[in-house]
Amino acid sequence: MHAPPPKPPMATPEEPDLPAEILDSYLSALQCGDQTAQAAILAAHPALANWTACLRGLEGLAAAIAGDGACEADPPTALPRVFGPYELLAELGRGGMGVVYRARHVSLGRDVAVKFLAGGVCASAEQRRRFLAEARLAARIRHPRIVSIHDAGDRDGQLWCAMDLVDGDDLAALLRAGPMPVAEAVQLVAEIARAVHHLHTSGILHRDVKTSNILLDASGTPYLSDFGLARGDDGDATMTGTVLGTPASMSPEQAAGRVREIDARSDVYGLGTVLYEALGGVPPFGGDSAIDTLLDVLEREPLPPSHHNPAVPRPLDRVCLRCLEKAPSRRPATAAALADDLETWLAEGRIAPWSDSLPNRIGRLLRRHPAAGFRLLGIGGTMAIVALRCLANPETVGFYVPVLFGLALWGCLAVFWEALGTRRPATTLLRAGSSRPLPVAKGTWVAALWLTDVIAVTLLLALVDGTSGPLLAVYPLLVAASGLWLEQRLVHLVTLACLTAHAILAVVTPGPVAWHVALILDVLILCTAAITAFQIGRIRLPRAAGR
Repeated sequence: MHAPPPKPPMATPEEPDLPAEILDSYLSALQCGDQTAQAAILAAHPALANWTACLRGLEGLAAAIAGDGACEADPPTALPRVFGPYELLAELGRGGMGVVYRARHVSLGRDVAVKFLAGGVCASAEQRRRFLAEARLAARIRHPRIVSIHDAGDRDGQLWCAMDLVDGDDLAALLRAGPMPVAEAVQLVAEIARAVHHLHTSGILHRDVKTSNILLDASGTPYLSDFGLARGDDGDATMTGTVLGTPASMSPEQAAGRVREIDARSDVYGLGTVLYEALGGVPPFGGDSAIDTLLDVLEREPLPPSHHNPAVPRPLDRVCLRCLEKAPSRRPATAAALADDLETWLAEGRIAPWSDSLPNRIGRLLRRHPAAGFRLLGIGGTMAIVALRCLANPETVGFYVPVLFGLALWGCLAVFWEALGTRRPATTLLRAGSSRPLPVAKGTWVAALWLTDVIAVTLLLALVDGTSGPLLAVYPLLVAASGLWLEQRLVHLVTLACLTAHAILAVVTPGPVAWHVALILDVLILCTAAITAFQIGRIRLPRAAGR
């Protein structure tokens, strides 16, 4: 959806009519990109300013009608060109809020970065408010590792700001080639953590600490940038339920839209994602879509960075995973505390001990390996009940020994399939013509895991003669549980497997089978599958709409 561009200013009645030759001269200068001639004509005929504003509005309207998504930022990209005291030399990048150019201050001869609000005069009032808020917050900060803003203004409706030029690339681009050397990664994050702590002591939350917002100059010195989501001590009007940030780097409280819970420890989480990616070469979470990533952030526990890069020592694994704790209370309290830990490791090769309770460790293990973990809980609970049954009635031991063996085998297979799916990429095949590893396809091992469940359940039902008892309800339960992966194809596969397994069970079971009970169960399986697939389709709508 496009907000309608503002109506172009109309000439007042007392303004003189512009001669056609003046308009023709200005259009010729505009088409040729002659900035000097344009400036001279505008200086000689001030009434032309309203006409040029109208022209920009029409250009923005044309872009919106063509489906470009927003009015083009002014100034245009014909470079080099003069903009106020600056000469724009080259475009450095584009983002959701604006376009950044390399520029030179003509009078001072100093190179800077000039950022323009995307949309120019067509930007909405909320976009303009956020751009100005970002500029004001950044202008308050002076720190050697934070990009500073020197100047800002509004020129013919185009908001802009001039900031330090970091002559290099961002950390995200550097990490596309793989992880950094461990000591360099730790030193970099320690420096950025000190910068983030300086923000916090100044009453500012960054709320978007990520690798693409860390710029590196030619010597590798890091600088924190982009205050587009920052919040000052005067607060903001962000409503509860609003999701702020980038999915792969936002904290769980940000991902859940719990705005009131976002504090300094949310930025510590962002620093943890930077440290994780710098050490491991990959983000802690990353799904096929934004909603997949958000669900992982909320529900899953990341594998340690050493899983992706064996060179990472265990103390740094602990530091990194502590920053990525779901509960803010279990993270380092401040960015300075994180910097202290990292600097201690650099100096002494160790960190201060971190006490953790057994329930927290078990919960973390279950979130890290949910497929095998929750199956083992269910299988282990069932084995415990069977063992108690055998103790109470020793004569049943012979009957239940094959059941216990089958349950144990089922648990081992669950562990095997998840271990195969999450094994270190270094052990997998390589892509053709690439040095990057090709991980095991997620869908392959997940499908194998669920088919193992169906086969194991069917064999156990056959052992305990459960073809007409309440234990048959496990088939609809399997179909419903497969929906937790949010993949309709997996639900369809498990449904087909359950129907097939139930039919085979009915055929091979000795004795009569009540056909009406079997049909009712099949109807329940199909209804469960339809409801589960329908709900997944509703959740998947945002991903489809975003394509």
